[in-house]
Amino acid sequence: MLSFLNEAKAMQEKLSWIRREIHKKPEVGMDLPITTAFVMEQLEKHGIKAERIIESGISALIEGGKPGKTLLIRGDMDALPLVEESGEEFASEFEGKSHGCGHDMHAASLIGTAILLNKYKDQIHGRVKFMWQPGEEIFAGAKAMIEAGIMENPSLDAALDLHVDASSPIGVLNYSKGPFTTSADNYLIKIKGSGSHGSTPENSIDPLNVAVQIYNAIGAMRVREIKSSEFLAMSICSISSGSSFNIIPDSVEMRGTMRTYNPEIRDYVVRRIEEITTQIASLYRAEASLEIVSSAPTIVNNPEMVDKVNAYLEDFGMDFETDPNYRLSASDDFGYIARTVPSVMFFIGCKPEGVGRNFLHNPKVVFDEAALPISSALLAHVAMKWLEEHA
Repeated sequence: MLSFLNEAKAMQEKLSWIRREIHKKPEVGMDLPITTAFVMEQLEKHGIKAERIIESGISALIEGGKPGKTLLIRGDMDALPLVEESGEEFASEFEGKSHGCGHDMHAASLIGTAILLNKYKDQIHGRVKFMWQPGEEIFAGAKAMIEAGIMENPSLDAALDLHVDASSPIGVLNYSKGPFTTSADNYLIKIKGSGSHGSTPENSIDPLNVAVQIYNAIGAMRVREIKSSEFLAMSICSISSGSSFNIIPDSVEMRGTMRTYNPEIRDYVVRRIEEITTQIASLYRAEASLEIVSSAPTIVNNPEMVDKVNAYLEDFGMDFETDPNYRLSASDDFGYIARTVPSVMFFIGCKPEGVGRNFLHNPKVVFDEAALPISSALLAHVAMKWLEEHA
């Protein structure tokens, strides 16, 4: 059996350089021209043909030397609108943007996986399709690439994804069965009333009062209508209105997020938030609407595929610490792929030795680059094994 792990470790310097080049020039959202061009350049250097199937979304296909199925491996490339305070010598050169979620690690390690599998493509049963996507943080990139045909020509039979875990050290790897991440719905409530002078509130339809009632009703709904055994995280994170001490405003905007592992709970809560919004507004003579601005479904790790991965990793060359009941309360738009084909998402430790509190989406987060070759080899090993077994 090929020792992808040893080969990947020999690529440590190259993978670290790739990661740092991406890290220095973080780009957010769906427009990643510098990152996209750089990733494509690295693939072309190693004879891997890649194409942009959307402006900042890359697809590459490695055709194996033997017949078989098609497996997708996905990595994201977008950064966060977050100031970097990591202190790294290769810190962000772009003000107000940083790779605080580790997508630079994902993009670099996936390049490593592609290099490894391309080297041994004659031994691959079937083919491996690679996906470097933008817009994960806004839950837009996966949908755009699916619409552009990433799951077709050839059609997919399974998929893999990997995300770094900045709070766990090297050697931790989690990929438990069933719902692995929460779904996410980011919503906007708009309330329209009628303003007046603060000294004559009777002349107004006060949208701030309506907002307070909606806020409290949503909180009560969470406690009174959902079983305590069900995970449901709900937060209204922004209430925007007015700019004066003595003017009741015309309108209010409320922004919130909702996360759960249970699709039925998700659908119920969205429906109830809309009912609460419109009915409370009507009660107070105002108007209101609910808009789901962005969303991502739960990533469900296929139980049978997880069992296969457990067996594949027995001869990977490295033992991992794994929690079979681990789940993430975060969300990821890989869920749009995982709900279509059998999939596994991995969460791999990369906390540097000696570092204390270290969390994703934090300005001070740092990553142990020793995780790069491990991630590259892990994805290559599992892909090769799965394709061979399902030929």
